[in-house]
Amino acid sequence: MFRTKYAALALATLTASLLGCANDPEDSSSTGTGGQMPAPARGDTTIPTASDKPISAAGTMPTPAAGTMPTPVAGTTATPTAGTMATPTAGTMATPTTGGIDPTGVWWTEVTTIGSEVLPILDKLTGANIRFVMRVEVSGAAPNHKVTFEFCQLQTEWIDPMDPNNITTIGFRPDTVAAFSESKTVDLGGLSTGSKIPLPSLTFRGGMDESGKELDEDHDGNPAVTAWVRTLAGIEIEVYETITISATLDLTVPDENTLSGTVDFGADALIVSSNNPIIFAETPVTITPDSKAVPLTAKRLPGGGDCKTLPSTIKFTTVPPPPPALIPPPDPSP
Repeated sequence: MFRTKYAALALATLTASLLGCANDPEDSSSTGTGGQMPAPARGDTTIPTASDKPISAAGTMPTPAAGTMPTPVAGTTATPTAGTMATPTAGTMATPTTGGIDPTGVWWTEVTTIGSEVLPILDKLTGANIRFVMRVEVSGAAPNHKVTFEFCQLQTEWIDPMDPNNITTIGFRPDTVAAFSESKTVDLGGLSTGSKIPLPSLTFRGGMDESGKELDEDHDGNPAVTAWVRTLAGIEIEVYETITISATLDLTVPDENTLSGTVDFGADALIVSSNNPIIFAETPVTITPDSKAVPLTAKRLPGGGDCKTLPSTIKFTTVPPPPPALIPPPDPSP
């Protein structure tokens, strides 16, 4: 009974206090007399005071004390310091160097060696001087460079060891020897100092087509191509022949203006006819160097040029003179 009365009195007192706050708008922050919060009734939930839960100032977010943030120290972030980037040093890039050698242009070579030759009447002559001058032109771009090889001069000279005045010479007119040409498609990209030049074997044909059919390739009105021969006795003869020259070049690049190496070559000809009856048709002629690795050096000519301009560019060794106009031999007697 006593407890019931006490609870009713407490409820009445709390209700009066709340009504008093609602009727005083100018002091809506009052929580009881003297600004103190009323003691809660027994059994009520405790209302937290200001000291129970800290409330931050401006921004309302709880500001951590200095040093409590996980602020990384210098060098611990993902930003690399100087020297830690994956920047390659000089020479490690895959960028091609600027030292590549461009093979395009015109090249000249003059080759002289010793060998043997088999000629009509004279049989085999050993110790003959064999000489040729060749023009090489490279055009186009990798992997399809066009390489054209062209003979500008080809001659042999044999000196009688018993009589130095007896000299046998075989040579070709410029228009004739120009027919000895060959073109190949070769990939010459990526050349540099010391590179090996990938050249295939070469076969030059004169006085015939690829199938071996005879033709007047030097357009002088005579069969096949014309060779000029001066014999031991000083007799000058024109010989009309088909000829095949085989060559294998083994070259490297010492510098941007030089090709150097060796050549293995030989010539086989078959006489079709002659302007002198002492030379018979179907007679073979061979020219064979003693060495299969004849030294060869080719030089680039910056201004280019063809075989006709060669004499003003390169000093020749002895060259046979143009053959004189010869009277064709008479028709054979019936």
